[in-house]
Amino acid sequence: MANPISTKTPAARALALDLLAAAQRRGESVEDLLSAALRRYPLLPRRERALLLELVQGVKRWEIRLDYLLARLAAQPLKKMHPLALASLRLGAYQLLWLDRVPARAVLSEAGKLAKARGLSRAQVGFINAVLRRLAGGDVPELPDLAADPVLALSVSHSHPQWLVRRWLSRYGPEETAARLAANNRIPPLTIRVNTLKTDADRLLFRLVGEGVSGERCRFAPEGLRLTGLGAAPLELPSYKEGLWLFQDEGAQLVSHLSGAAPGMRVAEIGCGRGGKTTHLLELMANQGLLLALDYHRGRLQEARSNLQRWGAARVQLLWADATRSLPLKERSCDLLVVDAPCSGLGILRRHPEIKTRLREADLATFPPRQLAMLEGAGGLLRPGGCLLYVTCTTEPAENEEVIAAFLENHPDFHLLAEPHLLPAPARSFLNPSGYFQTSPASSDLDGFFGAALAKE
Repeated sequence: MANPISTKTPAARALALDLLAAAQRRGESVEDLLSAALRRYPLLPRRERALLLELVQGVKRWEIRLDYLLARLAAQPLKKMHPLALASLRLGAYQLLWLDRVPARAVLSEAGKLAKARGLSRAQVGFINAVLRRLAGGDVPELPDLAADPVLALSVSHSHPQWLVRRWLSRYGPEETAARLAANNRIPPLTIRVNTLKTDADRLLFRLVGEGVSGERCRFAPEGLRLTGLGAAPLELPSYKEGLWLFQDEGAQLVSHLSGAAPGMRVAEIGCGRGGKTTHLLELMANQGLLLALDYHRGRLQEARSNLQRWGAARVQLLWADATRSLPLKERSCDLLVVDAPCSGLGILRRHPEIKTRLREADLATFPPRQLAMLEGAGGLLRPGGCLLYVTCTTEPAENEEVIAAFLENHPDFHLLAEPHLLPAPARSFLNPSGYFQTSPASSDLDGFFGAALAKE
């Protein structure tokens, strides 16, 4: 049951503590809890909302490094701490070490008040204050030595799991690994995609200025804008409510162009999620033709339906389906299939930092079989001469190139289609000589998206 809207609005720090502790205690996604909280407290002032996002995302972004430091300051093992106590320490330490505009005395005072208000014992409150006081006084443990243990040093200094650092060192070498880790910790740009069914980038930019928002054209995507200054909560802007734009990274915008979607096509999108690529495909189709969007998560389908209604979409059907099994479509009935495959998400760590502590190395092996099964199920639905676009937001070859190679080996009637002219001219370099599309936060300040277009003979 959805949380009801509350008229009693908490302060950002109190809400951040509750969300972080709840995620730790229940093993839930802090981003899901954050989204639910923002829906529950629609009257949260803009500055408090911004602080809440900064605190929650900041703690998750730097959690591995925070825990390394706290473990060396606290006598009690972190795993044995009460979830509220651990969340209090992480939240306080993040503010002390990363938010220099917050006075240390305010951080200490607020941490103590919140701990007491949440029912922690006097001993626990004293313990929290003692640890944070040491940090505030400059007692910050040294980071691991790079020469002595490169994996541990890079893991802690850049706050990424050791297993991922180890994989990247083996694949990319030390310099590129360090660059990729650093890029994942930079705050990503606030990027939107214009609804070209209703307006264009220049007209929307002019409209946004009138709404107190500054922005600029994106470097690569013609439908994209980067918002550089906000005078109000973005989702409260009239232009958003009128369906003139939605949030979407530039890399995600570009990969849809590889589909070659055009007016009049019969298109199926498998794994449509909340409808970001769905709306873009409709624009490329000029809202003409037929688009069937499928997903296994009913909640995401509900959000997709809301986005499509706001977008002014026509001739779209949403369908709940498990794409790893037989799909309710006729053989050879589609001109275009887009498979937005479930993946590890390692290309979007800068936007979703909690992946760094939720994902385990063993989880990586679970994705390729599902991805290949989705391709196998989709292949028969495509007519000869049609195109199948495979998309992920991961950097793992096992989820990208290797999945495509396995599919092509079993399906000689398909071949990789490399058509750089489908991409906007500034973005054609993202299509490598092998015909694969790949973006990266480290090299282009875009989220890491992978795409492969396959033609059926």
